[in-house]
Amino acid sequence: MAPSSDYRKAYDSAKQELADLLAKQQEVAKRIVVVRQSLQTLSTLCESEGVEIDRSIEADYLLKHSTLADEIRTILNSVHPGYLRPHQIKTALEQLGLDLTQYQNPQATIHMVLKRMTESGEVQEAIVPKEGKKTYRLAKPKSRMAIAFAKAKMKSFGGIE
Repeated sequence: MAPSSDYRKAYDSAKQELADLLAKQQEVAKRIVVVRQSLQTLSTLCESEGVEIDRSIEADYLLKHSTLADEIRTILNSVHPGYLRPHQIKTALEQLGLDLTQYQNPQATIHMVLKRMTESGEVQEAIVPKEGKKTYRLAKPKSRMAIAFAKAKMKSFGGIE
């Protein structure tokens, strides 16, 4: 067998492994949201019953080091390819333990973040036919990667940040 065909096999194998790992990463990301919501619910239940618990350092870290846009991405990713309405996103943010009291109008802030994410192509917007209400979902993972690569390329040429 020629070395070039060995390289081809190795390349194809690595390509498949990357695809498999990205699929697993998607599954893990969805599971993290479920576990974070469970922690928050259980924490509230323990508090209401007077049960002392040690706060989850990991969950607190995620809350402290994530922006509102990051958390919205996380939520939309967890239901992909499904759509969510802004009030559902707000509820999910609260279930993750995000303190929305820091915003004067949390719902309006969520709408603005979704609008910006839609304009950048990161999020897709759809209208519920009978209600005329907007719903949102993350763009296809491949599209998000393409957007990230395009932004990185523009930044490297002195373009946008």
